[in-house]
Amino acid sequence: RHGNLSRAAEALHVTHGAVSKQITALEAWLGTPVFERTARGLIPTEAGTVLAPVVAQAFDALADGVRRVRRGAGPSTLTISVLPSFAAHWLIHRLPRFLDRHPGIDVRFFTTRRVVDLTREDVDLAIRYGRGDWPGVHAEKFLEESLTPVYAPAFLDRHPGRAPMDLLRHAIHSHHNDDINWRRWREAAGLPADEIPAASEYDDTAVAMQAVLGGQGIMLGRSALIRDDLAAGRLVRVSEIDIPSTEANYMVCLERSRSRAAVRAFRDWLVEEARDA
Repeated sequence: RHGNLSRAAEALHVTHGAVSKQITALEAWLGTPVFERTARGLIPTEAGTVLAPVVAQAFDALADGVRRVRRGAGPSTLTISVLPSFAAHWLIHRLPRFLDRHPGIDVRFFTTRRVVDLTREDVDLAIRYGRGDWPGVHAEKFLEESLTPVYAPAFLDRHPGRAPMDLLRHAIHSHHNDDINWRRWREAAGLPADEIPAASEYDDTAVAMQAVLGGQGIMLGRSALIRDDLAAGRLVRVSEIDIPSTEANYMVCLERSRSRAAVRAFRDWLVEEARDA
């Protein structure tokens, strides 16, 4: 994976010499080299290229079994990686319905914006927002979204006498595609599609939403995350115009985990909740 003895040693928490010795011993036992040593690092030979995926699959299966034994969980525990924004604004208040239906499943959440490595981390499945093109995993779309600008009533209190459409320059950006999506929305609204200068910019949607709820500006809200706040009057739409998001919410797991009863149960529940949302 690393193509470098020093980085491999660091990842394994052993010395450079220990890794080199193990590789030498492996090659002696196989009777053929598995790496070609170059000035830029290690390059797998033909034998190494054949062997690597087989070894990786075996170690992944072993690691999966060890994780289950270590946590004493068996098939009834689910550790789920989820974005903080989706957890706070969509998942958490729906979760009791899943727990009531499946009292034997212990659900543990790992909230992070990082894309976790399901093959190496103690996580059974992930809920991700994107295009579903993550390599090496099974990704199933369960919830599509639309985008529309929203603000909190307190925002207009700071700008008395102004219409929301006149205040779009107070945009809060929270996503790497926000510039593109703002232009798409302005085109749909019949407005000049010039880039809107962001009054504030955040790298976390959950934090950006708190800023908007605090009356600091207008954000391009994701329908799944703003639905409850709109219903409660905590957020208000700028207009009735929305655009489809080019990304969606996916349930992601390893192919070998799809057959686990707890994973299937959570997948089915997610699809049902999304359908009824």
